[in-house]
Amino acid sequence: MTDTTERDDFLDFPGADELVGAGSVAPPSPGRIAAVREILALVADRETERMSASAPEGVLPTAVAGRGGPKASLPPPEDALVVLRPGDGDPSWTAARGSRGARRRRVLIAAAAVAAITVGAVLYPVLDVGDKPPSTASAAATFLNEMAEVSAESSATHAKYWKVGTEGEKAGTKWKSTVYFDRAGRTWELNQATGKPEPKRDRTKWPVGDKYLAWSELDKLPTDQKRLTALFPKDAAMRFSQAAELLGDSPARPELRAALFRIIADSPSVTLTPRAKDHKGRRGTAVQYRRMRTETFPDGRTVTYLEYRHCIVDPKTARVLEASYAPNKSLVYSLWLEVGPTDRLG
Repeated sequence: MTDTTERDDFLDFPGADELVGAGSVAPPSPGRIAAVREILALVADRETERMSASAPEGVLPTAVAGRGGPKASLPPPEDALVVLRPGDGDPSWTAARGSRGARRRRVLIAAAAVAAITVGAVLYPVLDVGDKPPSTASAAATFLNEMAEVSAESSATHAKYWKVGTEGEKAGTKWKSTVYFDRAGRTWELNQATGKPEPKRDRTKWPVGDKYLAWSELDKLPTDQKRLTALFPKDAAMRFSQAAELLGDSPARPELRAALFRIIADSPSVTLTPRAKDHKGRRGTAVQYRRMRTETFPDGRTVTYLEYRHCIVDPKTARVLEASYAPNKSLVYSLWLEVGPTDRLG
């Protein structure tokens, strides 16, 4: 392979010519560098799993590194044109031509990530880290489908109760609650003064379309994405919020959680913000849905505003940490602090 061919191989991605022609530019901000590191870390986790499966026993692939192990340093680029590649000792880099597709995907992701911080992109570039070349798959959809895989591999619960500890804010008023559910549809709420659970009248909790379902009814929901989507509102914003709430605090079985993530992945205009923080300061990846909305009042007045909905996902566990939406200029958010199975009340 000639030097020219090698260079062309590395720079064969959308926007490469513009990067080369741009010349030297100021280094990106620390925030953009952190965002791209998060993109690369998410990709590295999956790539490490793939390579570890084919590596000889006792050999750790050096091309990539997961969050929990050694990782190569990614210093701030000094100029616009930066190409990332594994070290010369990387077995995947020197492997036969049959592995060139995987290598090319890693280079493409790294180069596109550098392009994003160089030009100051706010939305993630279009990437596909699967077996297909970059096409219409967004980074948001890729991340959400990865979370679907993580969810599908989790364990189902057989506990007697489901505990949900939350706090949040609505219309300027903050609230906090701890609620218990059982499979028969009964509900208890922890009395903040006495510390004891008390029965509640509400027998259902989780919204799906125009209904509120109990735990036993969640177990009957289909996990086929098309059939499940049909049960949710046709309005994309409402569908996003309902799916996020179910992922945040419901005892949905693993297959159902995976389908819910895929529903959000198929939502239009969804973007990502890596290394986001919820209202408790916990880090995660923010998934946002935005659209302009116009409302007409009885007196004929119309108001157009930006409708905003988002959730923050822990990329390691696929748990939703927070969900919020901004109708008009207000903010409503819910934090899920303690969610999971338990065998006793209180």
